[in-house]
Amino acid sequence: MSVAHDTVNKIIADILTKQKIERVWFVGCGGSLTGFWPGKYFLDCEANHLAVGYMTSNEFVHATPGAVGKNSVVILASQQGNTAETVEAARVAQQKGAATIGLVYTPDTPLCKYSDYTINYQWARYPEKVDPAQQKAAYSLWLAVEILKQTEGYACYDAMISAFSQFAGVVSHAQQQVKEDALRFAEQWKDEKVIYMMGSGPSYGAAHQESICILLEMQWIHSASIHSGEYFHGPFEITEPGTPYILLQSAGRTRPLDERAIRFIERYQGKLQCIDVEKLDIAALPASVKEYFCGLLHNCVLDVYNLALATARNHPLTTRRYMWKVEY
Repeated sequence: MSVAHDTVNKIIADILTKQKIERVWFVGCGGSLTGFWPGKYFLDCEANHLAVGYMTSNEFVHATPGAVGKNSVVILASQQGNTAETVEAARVAQQKGAATIGLVYTPDTPLCKYSDYTINYQWARYPEKVDPAQQKAAYSLWLAVEILKQTEGYACYDAMISAFSQFAGVVSHAQQQVKEDALRFAEQWKDEKVIYMMGSGPSYGAAHQESICILLEMQWIHSASIHSGEYFHGPFEITEPGTPYILLQSAGRTRPLDERAIRFIERYQGKLQCIDVEKLDIAALPASVKEYFCGLLHNCVLDVYNLALATARNHPLTTRRYMWKVEY
């Protein structure tokens, strides 16, 4: 077993010695919530009986779902382990009798106090190298797969484990492959005042994360995340020549939604940057499970584009106006 596989296998097995698992909630703020999308999407698609929830931490605190209780697992994440809303959400979940799993980059932090189980994930900003199968979003998928396997069973479990073992190679090659395009993109897009993010299925979480955590938070560029399936139900009215869209094209069952949006944007001359995982070696992963790695791969590849854009704009990704600087 890999480190990640061994970790989640033992955690879920131990929980099941104490309770059933009938409900799973993914809870976090900002990128820690959107990082849970791969796990949520997987369970939405594959689980027959498990109920799945996905909530921002403060809403979980103030509007705690009534079903949270003895046979629930609440999975939470906080990079520094001190996000006040997430720490409080963990305390509430624990108080209601749920098993809590906390994902942190910094160990021995407040979230750990209210986590029955703690996972320390890897994190680094490109071009630093870490194991992408041990990053926060990857752990959400690991946990989801292990929960399903140990409760309902999962026919493609071995294929999933194989995909995780191959994922680092796919990511490394993809990041090298897009370096030149990222520089072109940065030069052509550095002066945009607004950029719309689009995606669907397994990659919608990555689109949402890029919008709120990178463009809005780190680059101060106006942005909104639009689901490819919702584009034709209002948002497409904003499209005119030059309207800027970054579309994360998946390799999964929702790919036709992305293709339809691409055709319309091109027809009406929107400015389109399409990042297609089918052109980034996603096919190297087992066909039965590659869909579930699309968002993870998009996140890793976007790291290359984000660094290039920040450099071209002379606006480092560490720049903040309010976060950690004023009371909020």
